[in-house]
Amino acid sequence: MSELLVLQHTAGAGPSCFVEVLDARTSIAPWRLVEVAGPDDLPADPGALAGLVVMGGTMSAIEPEAQPWMPAEFDLLRRAVDAEVPVLGVCLGAQMLAAAHGGTVERRATPQIGYRPLLRTDEAAGDPVFGGWQDGATPLFFHEDEVVELPEGGVAMLEDEGQVAGWRLGSAWAVQFHPEVDGAQLAQWLELEALHPVLDRAGVDGAALLTEARTRDRNVVPIGRALIGRFIDAAVRPHLEAS
Repeated sequence: MSELLVLQHTAGAGPSCFVEVLDARTSIAPWRLVEVAGPDDLPADPGALAGLVVMGGTMSAIEPEAQPWMPAEFDLLRRAVDAEVPVLGVCLGAQMLAAAHGGTVERRATPQIGYRPLLRTDEAAGDPVFGGWQDGATPLFFHEDEVVELPEGGVAMLEDEGQVAGWRLGSAWAVQFHPEVDGAQLAQWLELEALHPVLDRAGVDGAALLTEARTRDRNVVPIGRALIGRFIDAAVRPHLEAS
């Protein structure tokens, strides 16, 4: 049976609250976590996969050559979309997906960290993944880089005051936010000294953010699980049935 691969680029930046849904849908596609450290960790043939979930990370898609594996992952993402393999890119994953297909990723003047309400665009209404998004749902943003120009053929699906936060390109869906993060995972992130300067530049108090996260978990976690569930049910399953 074809596998659904989850690509993790930074320790602690894994699928988190997605895991429950991934485990519950192994009858559709078994899933496997791949910790990417080099090009050899990436699958050679994306066309043989049930799908790809590409997680976030602390590195930047602006300079892919700075990471030994990133140019190869750019190539993987191009070939996956060409083969119509379902892809879900999260934060860094969304940025790599955009850059790999000719979009533009830039560093923000100020990091964006916090919870933001999102609305569907008109184009999202009939989309199998974003169509079920609850308007006003408020996921966590935690990033320094962002996609400022979508690739040719990319369609905005979710917006935050006119800023694109979710989009689609063929068989790929991408989100700038972190639907997988719950309070427990955020607590791990806030222990990383490397992220403290990012919080400082954003003017965000980590302790206050964590308190807010734990309060929001009862709403945010179901939203994230519903998103990955729709991706598997409405993108991965039909792809496998058509194979």
